[in-house]
Amino acid sequence: MVDAPVTIRTATSADAARLNELHISSVRALCSGHYTQEILEGWLLNRTPSGYLGPISRGSIFVAELGDETVGVGEAARGGVVAVCVDPGAAGRGIGRRILQHALAVARSRECDSVMVEATLNARAFYERHGFREVRHATVTRNHVEVPIVVMKYDAA
Repeated sequence: MVDAPVTIRTATSADAARLNELHISSVRALCSGHYTQEILEGWLLNRTPSGYLGPISRGSIFVAELGDETVGVGEAARGGVVAVCVDPGAAGRGIGRRILQHALAVARSRECDSVMVEATLNARAFYERHGFREVRHATVTRNHVEVPIVVMKYDAA
């Protein structure tokens, strides 16, 4: 696979609508083989662009761009990768790997060697390929719907 020429930059409030759209399309397309329609719809219920403004103002969300098109989004904080989402039309082109690399750099800042992620079931293999190991299975609640996840850990060597 040839890596896409991806630019990573910090998200701004002007990105909020695209981030919301990208997240919804990514979940619907890439998670559909691992979650029921009921879980997907409950998970995405009431999602709006304004929900991204807090993390954007904290500087924890960043976007991946191909040219002038936003094709991915990531979020990270010290010790944790919060999200790696790729536009379904751009999946399989190395974009998720680039987002994860950036997220790991953010998460490992200030001498933090161990990084956690709550991975969706469909993303488990992706994280394993990049050095994460399964810690346990769990669920998170989104709009009163239980979403199965895999808690994973990355230990820097």
